[in-house]
Amino acid sequence: MDAPCGADAARHQQRPESMGNVFRQTAKILLESPIVEWMEAKVPLLQAIHRRQYERRFGRVTPFARRFHGVYTTFEEAMRAAPKSKPMGYDNPAAATLMSHSGPLWLSDYPVLFWLEKALSEVSSVIDIGGYVGISYYSFRKYLHCFEQINWMIYDVPAVAQAGIEIARRESSLGLSFTTDLNSNIQAHTVLALGSLQFCEHDLPELLSRLGSLPTHVILNKMPLSEGPDFVTLQDLGPAVCPYRIFNSARFIQSVENLGYRLVDH
Repeated sequence: MDAPCGADAARHQQRPESMGNVFRQTAKILLESPIVEWMEAKVPLLQAIHRRQYERRFGRVTPFARRFHGVYTTFEEAMRAAPKSKPMGYDNPAAATLMSHSGPLWLSDYPVLFWLEKALSEVSSVIDIGGYVGISYYSFRKYLHCFEQINWMIYDVPAVAQAGIEIARRESSLGLSFTTDLNSNIQAHTVLALGSLQFCEHDLPELLSRLGSLPTHVILNKMPLSEGPDFVTLQDLGPAVCPYRIFNSARFIQSVENLGYRLVDH
């Protein structure tokens, strides 16, 4: 007789939590529905309340988040609008250790591997712009045949580079190095930028022009491209907030082609 009573007690204890989840999910669905957008247009005060609630959530320090807020014309304008409750960008310990150094491949990684293997068959030299602590290096290496001879340099901010160096000391990281400065002493046959250019204040042509010579191949991935005008927003990483660029697709491609490159695949 004791066991059923205990089971009933457990069910009663769990019920408020499950009902709370139902209410939260229902509220989320309602807030994201077209009905709310229509109501906000009719009642400006409701829109102001929702905006204030979102801004308060955006300013909280959480372990991991992917929220966006605001539309700005420059990095500086976005940085001035950022909440003061969080550090700015990736150059801090919390943001530098936010993500694991390795993980499974995404579907979007396979086109990169296809073209990267072709490039590395010519010369096994890579500059990984914004490569974080080595995510692509560690995730790709078991799929690339020439990895034993590779020279893979990651360019990133100091806190990320330091975290990457510490990980490299623990891992088998043959050919991996880090730099916080792109300059004329650095040359690479292939440049990668995988989900990183949107966080860079400087345009890709400017970054490439800092190198000793232009790379033969440029492989880009996970870039937010739009048919509309360029703009900057803010991304909530969780422990930090970053300016985040949205690129006009035609203008971006033209800026790279102006350096003499030809678009091979898109």
